[in-house]
Amino acid sequence: MDMKELLLKLTDTMSIVGFEYYDEDKLTALLSPYFDEHDYDSVGNHIFIRRCGKENAKKLMIDVHYDEVGLMVKNITKEGFLRVCSMGGTDARVYPASEVVVYGKEKLSGIVLTKPVELMTPDESGKLVATGDLLIDIGLTKEEAKEMAPIGTPVGYAYEPTELLGDLISMKGLDDKCSAVPVVDAISKLDMASLTCDIYFSFSAKEEVGHRAVASAAYCIDPDMVIVLDVTFGAVPGGDKSVEMELGKGLVLSLTAHLDASLADEMMNVAKKNEIPLRAVVDGAGTGTHADILAYCAGGVPTVLVSIPVWFMHAPIETLSMKDLESMSALLQAFITEKFSA
Repeated sequence: MDMKELLLKLTDTMSIVGFEYYDEDKLTALLSPYFDEHDYDSVGNHIFIRRCGKENAKKLMIDVHYDEVGLMVKNITKEGFLRVCSMGGTDARVYPASEVVVYGKEKLSGIVLTKPVELMTPDESGKLVATGDLLIDIGLTKEEAKEMAPIGTPVGYAYEPTELLGDLISMKGLDDKCSAVPVVDAISKLDMASLTCDIYFSFSAKEEVGHRAVASAAYCIDPDMVIVLDVTFGAVPGGDKSVEMELGKGLVLSLTAHLDASLADEMMNVAKKNEIPLRAVVDGAGTGTHADILAYCAGGVPTVLVSIPVWFMHAPIETLSMKDLESMSALLQAFITEKFSA
């Protein structure tokens, strides 16, 4: 399979948290060919299953969240401009003067208004505009806007993927749909007949607003082991290199009080044996990911977290290295083969 092509198609789907169902059919069509079964629950989790064909097979759950941050229309001004609130951890600094998509009765292009710096007062020029004070112009009157983009309408970043020099690629929605790509690639290459586990890929919802929905998937699956894949902070100029990873230099393994230490050791040993770049980082009391929840679901499940470094998380220009997606696929293939060989 072409990993870059799948990445572009997945990130082109709209999955603003709370509105994951918007492109549900497109998402299902992209992933279903690689699995034997597909199911979903009432809170928006998709569960794709690949069978090994053996009775009483172990259940390996691989979790990736597919919701992304965005905005929601909360009011419409007399001029027809949209006022919004955050859906997930958005950063108000990235919005002024940017292009957005308003997912109303039809897709509408919008621009986030910003006052020209020449017209700003000294106080205004140094002040951050809060998300609730942003105005989005979609070119309609108030009555037209109420009809086409009523209160409750989701708003997302405009989609403009950019391939940079080397193997870097930048776009919206990498957090965390990029992690699905190595999962699918690994599953397409595994010899399932030689394994003793069925693989349950949970493409989970609503991570960006509190990690609650994934518990539903865990109780439906009742897994014997969980591998959580997410993104983490890539090393940028001025960042903290003790906790950040350079893009293209490998993956990040979380060590924390919540997660299974022996499973983390196994993952690191597999990476070393197969010369897959993997660095351990101490997350202390928590990771801020689904791993913290899944470790305690369904009676408690051995859980490990591996992350892909990205730049500019929750911005429209999230950036990663395709090398890291290839490393993640190789790590999954090697770990699953060693852990669950017949």
